[in-house]
Amino acid sequence: MTYLRRHLDEQLDRLMSVHPAVLLAGIRGAGKTTTASRSARSMVRLDDPRQAAAVRGDPEAILAGAETPLLIDEWQRVPEVWDVVRLMVDDDRSPGRFILSGSERTAVDAPIHTGAGRFLQVRLRPMTLSERRGVFPAISLHDLAEQGIDAMRGSESPYTPTEQLDAVVISGLPGYQHLAEADHQETLRNYIDLSAARDLAEIDTRARSPQRVRRYLRAYGAVIGTTADQSGIQQAAGVARATADSYHDLLARLGIIEELPAWSSNRLRQLTRRPKRHFVDPALAAADHYDTTESLRFDRERLGSLFESTVVCQIRATSDALGLGWRFSHLRTAKGLHEVDMIADIPDGSVIAVEARAAATVDRSDARHLIWLREQLRDRFRAGLVIHPGRYAYRLDDRIAVAPLGVLV
Repeated sequence: MTYLRRHLDEQLDRLMSVHPAVLLAGIRGAGKTTTASRSARSMVRLDDPRQAAAVRGDPEAILAGAETPLLIDEWQRVPEVWDVVRLMVDDDRSPGRFILSGSERTAVDAPIHTGAGRFLQVRLRPMTLSERRGVFPAISLHDLAEQGIDAMRGSESPYTPTEQLDAVVISGLPGYQHLAEADHQETLRNYIDLSAARDLAEIDTRARSPQRVRRYLRAYGAVIGTTADQSGIQQAAGVARATADSYHDLLARLGIIEELPAWSSNRLRQLTRRPKRHFVDPALAAADHYDTTESLRFDRERLGSLFESTVVCQIRATSDALGLGWRFSHLRTAKGLHEVDMIADIPDGSVIAVEARAAATVDRSDARHLIWLREQLRDRFRAGLVIHPGRYAYRLDDRIAVAPLGVLV
């Protein structure tokens, strides 16, 4: 099978040239093993019972004798390997010695040292649109941060509007790329079933009802891209508030749900503190609700919510893979007068703001919240983008542009 190049590939090689050990995390099926193995010279697979038994028996000898960089895959299956690697790094801090890869379902309560100062953690998210197609984005997010909208004006998306909208129902999990839509969605629902029944048991050994977890996930998926209150999700799922809070925490630790926190600023007041609800891969929510390319043609509101979540998740994935250090949030005033779907605080103190629109055409009214925010932040406002499934990127207003999803991710 042809390897689908990831934005993280070059970044991982660079990090391995600087740090002695890198921890690669991500949800099950994100492609961690395949990606990490391209930067490693040897591998120990701890999901292989024979290799796991050898490492448990004499971890120092097994690890010390391997060629580096050594990939220790599914490290959490033998948790004691963490401290062995940590001590080996303490003895020899030469760069490029170890890559530990493991699922988000890693037992965070395992009796291990934090690893602070020894391991640099990197997250591999589901693939972006360009990673799925093997075409790197026309515009680098780094250039956008440096040059503002001038970096993108006139750029053309290599994908049609239909292809960009279809991205909301197509998962970014590498192994699912070549399935027909019906098979694709059935496989995603099975993925969620397994996560509820098996993966949660690995991070919390207390007895839990997979059926109730599934109801909670389905209720959560119904409000994706909104600031819906937890009490509403809890009631829709038919579970007690304490149970809903517990499920929310576990699913966040598992990496299935990944919210955008509310933005805060000393220049603005009366901002809501409620997070925006997102899945790490919006196609999971679409599959769980039987949202298809055909059904979404007649449900523009649901399409808009899924498209917004796709924009958020794919920009997040690209930024993280490139190591940009952007911090993401959303803005909503207390009475809902102004909303911005995504705000990126970039390291120089400026802000890039994003609005998502699942419409073929965009006009100045679609940028009204960005224009308002620009006036509030003044020089801190680097760029505002209205991202939609269009063809060309172009200037809409001062420091505000219309941008196809396909030119950025």
